[in-house]
Amino acid sequence: MSLASEGYLTLAELKEAGMYPSEERMAKGPVAIAECVQQIPCNPCETACRFGAIKVGEPIINLPCVDEGTCTGCGVCIAQCSGLAIFVVDKSLGDGMGTVSFPYEYVPLPEKGQTVKAVSRKGEVVCDAEVVKVMNPKSFDRTPVVTLKIPVEYVDEVRSMQRRPETELTAGGEAVQRFDDDMLVCRCEEVTVAEIRQAIADGARDVTGVKRRTRAGMGLCQGRTCEKMVQAILRAELGETPQEIGHNTARPPVRPVTFGSLAGGESNGNE
Repeated sequence: MSLASEGYLTLAELKEAGMYPSEERMAKGPVAIAECVQQIPCNPCETACRFGAIKVGEPIINLPCVDEGTCTGCGVCIAQCSGLAIFVVDKSLGDGMGTVSFPYEYVPLPEKGQTVKAVSRKGEVVCDAEVVKVMNPKSFDRTPVVTLKIPVEYVDEVRSMQRRPETELTAGGEAVQRFDDDMLVCRCEEVTVAEIRQAIADGARDVTGVKRRTRAGMGLCQGRTCEKMVQAILRAELGETPQEIGHNTARPPVRPVTFGSLAGGESNGNE
């Protein structure tokens, strides 16, 4: 699977796994896609859907299943997914246009009406896009959701937008200055900006040093959410280059096992 080797899924893999909605459903209106193919003990998407359109069930490591007939495409599940793996697509706009809604945890947020570069799962620029909606929940621990309007032929490929140039996130840059101490950097481990800054004061000089002192990047998303923010804070505090700061080392997700399994196999009923 390309997720393990390349860091992203392909459309062909999603369709082969039966996780992609039909063309007929996408043509009727917005519908959610859970691009989640790893058995992680997680089910906030299921509990978030008030229509019961997403099922995980038991055991909790089951892959989420979206009922395209029940899903309304409201997008509430997008902000609830800790793995940033849920998107809402719509091919019903007409005039050759469609929309893609996705989680976006970078600053600054885009503004409605702004023209941006839409990117693929691989992070490559696909086309120009118009920001038609930005949903930024008031609760600090909820993920903003951005909706882009794009040519309908790119709806299956676009999954995010290009961030501001890297030079704008250097020390003293506007985005870094907006990092308040109580802002959550790592949602998985609930690590704040203040804790990152304290780790730097205690001697952390790169992403790994921050990770070891705060656990930022050790959660379910393995730094997918927080790495860029940690890097930006390090650059602001130390004035180091991106090469000196380095990257997070992702570890494969693990599954819980019973003590019986660790002790040597299944129970024989004589304990």
